[in-house]
Amino acid sequence: MSSQTPSLSPAPTILASRGRGPPADNLRTQLNDEEKLHLVHLCIEYQAEHVKGKKGAFWEKIRMLLKEQIGKDLRDPHSIMRILLQQFEVQRLPQMRQLKWSCGARLSP
Repeated sequence: MSSQTPSLSPAPTILASRGRGPPADNLRTQLNDEEKLHLVHLCIEYQAEHVKGKKGAFWEKIRMLLKEQIGKDLRDPHSIMRILLQQFEVQRLPQMRQLKWSCGARLSP
């Protein structure tokens, strides 16, 4: 097993639409890495509120907290989290499988 850490490619910029109105109102909000991490932390902190029948309220709460705390209003934080999860799976899952194989354990596909 090598002691080197694999190089990571930078994640693409995530944009979030701020409105559904005319093009001038449909600006996109860019999140930097720190802001993305803040979104993830909020989701973890309030995960107990993500329950069947109340998921819309959960994502609205996350949107409002994010707006209060970082000053950016994301129209759909849920889709941003889906994108972040997809990026994680694409970038990290192969590395995790490689590590598991080298340790003698098998991660199911």
